[in-house]
Formats: sequence, structure tokens, C-alpha cells
Amino acid sequence: MLGLCRGQNGHAMRRVSLTLLCLTGSLSVARAATPSLPNPAAAPVCALPTGPLPTQTRAVFLLDTSGSMRGIGDGQADIFERVKVSINVYVRAEQPDHVDLVTFDSGVRTQRGYDLPGAAGRFNGDLAALRADGRNTYLYRSLQAALTPLTGADRYLTRVFVLTDGIDNDSSRAATAQSALAAFTGRGQLDTLHYVALGATVPADAARALAASAYADTQTVPVGEVPDLTLVAAGDGLRTVTDVGKVSAPYPDGTPLALSSGTTGVTLAQATAQGGLTRLSVPPRLPHGTAALLCAPSARADAPARRVLLRLNIGTDPALSWLNPAADRTLAAGETVNLRYRAAPDLNLDGAAVEGLNGTLLEGVLEHQPGSREFTVRLTNRGVQPGRILSPSLALAGGRRLALPIITGDEGGRVVAAVNPVGSAATATPASPVSSGPVSGDSGRSAAGLLAAGLLGGAALLGLLFVFWRRRRGRRVVPAAPVSAPPPAVEGLEYREDRTLALVTATGDVSSVKMPLGGAFDLGQIASVPHLSGFRAEQHRDGLSIITVPADLEVSQGARLLQAGDVVRPGTLLGVAVARLSRAPHPPLGSLVGLGLPLRLLADGVTLHVTGPYGDHAFTLGAGITDLGAAFQAPALAGVRVSSSGPRVLLADVPSHLRLHRSEDAAPLRPGTYLPPASELTFSND
Repeated sequence: MLGLCRGQNGHAMRRVSLTLLCLTGSLSVARAATPSLPNPAAAPVCALPTGPLPTQTRAVFLLDTSGSMRGIGDGQADIFERVKVSINVYVRAEQPDHVDLVTFDSGVRTQRGYDLPGAAGRFNGDLAALRADGRNTYLYRSLQAALTPLTGADRYLTRVFVLTDGIDNDSSRAATAQSALAAFTGRGQLDTLHYVALGATVPADAARALAASAYADTQTVPVGEVPDLTLVAAGDGLRTVTDVGKVSAPYPDGTPLALSSGTTGVTLAQATAQGGLTRLSVPPRLPHGTAALLCAPSARADAPARRVLLRLNIGTDPALSWLNPAADRTLAAGETVNLRYRAAPDLNLDGAAVEGLNGTLLEGVLEHQPGSREFTVRLTNRGVQPGRILSPSLALAGGRRLALPIITGDEGGRVVAAVNPVGSAATATPASPVSSGPVSGDSGRSAAGLLAAGLLGGAALLGLLFVFWRRRRGRRVVPAAPVSAPPPAVEGLEYREDRTLALVTATGDVSSVKMPLGGAFDLGQIASVPHLSGFRAEQHRDGLSIITVPADLEVSQGARLLQAGDVVRPGTLLGVAVARLSRAPHPPLGSLVGLGLPLRLLADGVTLHVTGPYGDHAFTLGAGITDLGAAFQAPALAGVRVSSSGPRVLLADVPSHLRLHRSEDAAPLRPGTYLPPASELTFSND
């Protein structure tokens, strides 16, 4: 019945009976009668837990990878790929701070952790690569192994999802349902576990153990359907409140609510949920980050109440004094604002970092001098759409988070790649104290930045003069000269609403690509990015049409890998990763030689120079035939064979997938001819 809880586009339908059914687990929901609303007078008992309360969220997925998930053996439906999509949708919608991905069949198969958003690319790649090819379903043993190491209840509010279409068939009985649930010894008082039976009934022993626990529930999904995990776990978790007039209460209209807070004066101004919201009443000068617990009854008498931990980020945190509150925080693309603060004497900024940047859309850098109480947070718009609001925060080493003012995207501007690659945890130490002088948009470059830019410009000019001097003396390249540090790896592609394309690097930089309006293009060539070579596309009426995805590259949209013939809609962010060796035993042309595409062959006597956008390799030919793939340790060049013939280089062979031609014209060079002074090497389908 969970399929009835989603609209045409998979979003929750705000209907009282169906939403209530989705929010609560049930042992069977096969065409059952609509459950009744809770008694409006029966508000649940609500008590804020004592001790340290979590400030971050964690999602743990225990995923069955036995063959039955693909309909093999005793499996009833092939649902594995769609379940992976459901996991990905949940992570994108809820944006947990940490994800644990655990797979099992005959015991735990893999167990990996990801700190988001930094490891989002790795998570997407690992999720897409999962295969349901295992045997057996050792459910209880695997659940016990997954829950045992979970600690950090003072930092994380944890949701555990158990996703399986089978029952435990471990004949050794090394673990039971009761022992598995009891293994969660590090559980916080607000942590929850959701057992989702995919087209199967919940075993009786598991049902009893789950019902007896204080933190677990169950949900059964009909055969062939997959769950919407955002609905399975709706109604509990951790939420940040910045507007007491609009507090999330994801329950059916009329559901009675209760509130508990350790601060006097924090009460409910609206006793029931209406439109998924409620209102709070708070005293003036409420301490920033005040905790409160919002509770709602469950539709099942034997299920615990739904509880949401609220962090009330109302007003200014007393640990920070904002020195320039008039700063313009409405930023067009590429614009920067510097927010200047003075920290309280007892606030330790060592190891602090700017977070809440939503991946690569907003770039944040913390600048402070050791021992100084004053610091600056520099925020740059790298892709925030006009009108969109982001709420950055300052994360301290001890896990505490201090809210920073919201940033709003504005029209206009231009996104450019950052001069200094930084991540969300980057910290810079300026050469002089932060200046309070006026700058455009309260932003600008420091004197140290201007000096660095001048030095870089001078170095570039000297480099150009040196190149011209070498060309006048003739091309004499030192063999195997080391190439300078390569550019940051591209881990994402952003196809924007205005049908432009941008590269997203591992350091968070966003840079636009000059993409042709008509005709096919090779992204690696036009962007000068080696590992994107061979990825070919063209503008299409409905979006960006994919022509070729090389075997060594994985381009993903969510959990789905793109293939030739797919069309990417405007406003889509794609993930890019080099495929595993099992899929791509040979890297793309030019990747191992470290040169990029296009490649040029320059014959200087019997010395052959192979040059690309990032460098030049030289190789002096000896006697006999030389295979360039072996000479440069580049399997993609295997089969390009040359030999020395007197003072010249003779082309012995060119494989069919490559094309070698003169730089002046497109006529291919045939084996048995001498190499001209300059020729170009490309793929034959280019």
C-alpha cells in the first residue's frame, strides 16, 4: 500500500488517512481499511531526554544483497535497483550528516561510512556499484553486526533502515531477533529503527522483538513495490527551526501535539498539526540553539510516539558578536561577502569549519589568526539559484554548531572557478588582521591576495618569454620532464536551467564550459580534462543528449548510470567518477601519460615528442619497432608502433580505434609512411 502514499512524481500526498498509514509501520497493509485518526484529546506524554543531545543526523541502511532481491531463486520480484534509487532519494531529501551503508547476505558483506556532503560522490558511486548476487539471508547475524559498532549518541540522531525481502535462514542460530536489537548498546534516546519487509511478511519472532523494543517499527510493502523511505521515517528525527511561526509537524491535520523543553516559556501556540506545520511561543532573548521535543501519537497502540528534536536557532548566538551586520548577503553568481565576528573568550576556533554549504553551491572559508578572537567567514556564490536560501553554520571541533546568517541567491553575475581551491573545512591564516574598510558587497581581496596575484602574473609573463625563447632556439625538450600538479579532478557536471554546462571539482570549484550550441562535442577536449575524454554529447530539443560514455567513466544521475541515448534535463547535477577496474581495465587515451587530449606527435629526428594540454613527453627511438603503449605505459596507446629509419621516424602500424593525421589536414597517415614534423592522434570516431 505504500505505493498509494506517493503522488505521480513520488512525492507525499497530504491526505489524512494515507499519510497516517505511511507514517506508521504495520505488519500488513494489503488493501486494508483506512485507519482512524488519534483521539484529539490524547496528546502523547512528551519528555525531553536528559544529558547531551545530538546536533547531527545519521542514516544507516542495512540492505539485503541476496539474489532474491533480483527475483532469483525464491525471490518474487526484481526490485534491487529501485530500492537503491529509494535510498538515494532519501539521502538527497533528508541530507543526513553521515551515512552508513551496510550490505548483507551470508553475513555482512560490506560496511562503509560517508561524511556528507564531502563524500557524496563516493557514496553515489558505491551505491550504484552494488549487486544483488549473494546467497542466503543471515538477517539477525548481520543486523547484530551492523548495530554493535554504532556509537556517538551525543552527536548523532540515528535512523536505521532494514531493507529485506526474506527471512532469516541462518541455521547456526548465532543470533536472534532479540539479540540483534539488543546489540544497539550505543543507541540514543531518540534513535529509531525501521524494518521494511519488501513483498514478504515480517517473521513472527522479529515482529515480537520489534514490538517489544522502545525504538523500532515495521512496514510491509506489496510484492514488486519499493518504499518511499522519507515516508517510512517521517515524523521523527532532528529539525532546525528558524521561524517559530512555521515549525515542521509532518502529521495528519488535527493530530494532537505535545512539546517539552528545558527552557521556560517555550510552549505550543498551536495544539494540533495543520498543513504539516505548527507554531511555537518563545520568550524574548531565547538562547540560540535551545532544544525542544515535539511529540505526536502513533496510529498503533503498541508503537512509540513520534518525536522530533527541535533546535531553535532564534536570535543571535551569544558566543558570537557580528561586527558588520549591514553586510549585503544577497549574492549574484560569483559574488562574495565577508562576515566579520568577534568570538566569546571561551570559544575555541581551532579546527572550526564552515558547513551547511549544500555541496558546491556555496563556498565558505574561515579566516582567523591564531590567538585572535576576531575572524572572518568568506562566502562565495558558486551556483545558488536566484531566490534560493542557504543557512551556513560554523562547526566547532567539539561538534557544536553556531548558525550564521542566511545567504540568498540573486540574479545576474557569473560563476568562475575559485583561485584557491578550498573545501568546507578549509582554514586560512591571513598575513594581516582582517580589514574593516569598505569593499564592494563587503567583499574583496586582501593585500596578500593582490600581492600573490601580482607574483603569479609576473611568473606567467616570465614563463611566456621563456617559451618564446625556446621556440626561437628550436624544439629541444628535456626527456620525460615532470608535469606540474594536475588540475583538481572533476567529480560533477551541472547542466543548468539556461542550458549551459559547468564542471564541479572535488574541491568545490564550479567553472563554466564553452559548449557549442549545435553539433556533437567531446567534453574532455573542450574542457581540457583528461579523464572526461571520450564523453560525447550534443544539445537536444529536450536537454543534453548523451552520445557516448566511455567504458572507463561512470556518469550518474542519482543512483542511475547514464548511457548513450539518455537525455539530461536542464537543472540536473550529474556525478562523475572513474569506473572500477572490473569495468574499465584500460584508462582513457592520454590519462596514464598524464598529458590530456588532444595528443600531438612531434618528430624531431629519431626523438618522438608526445604533447598534450598538460605537458610533453620525449622518447628517443632505439633499434627495431617501438610500441608507444609499452613505451609510455599507456594501454590506450597500444598498437601505435613506430621505428627509426635513418634520421626519420617511420610509422609501422595504427590500430583501428585510433586515427593519426597531419596537423595541417585531416588525411590519415598510413603505415609505411614517415611521420611529418607534427601530427595529431585522436579516436577514430571523433
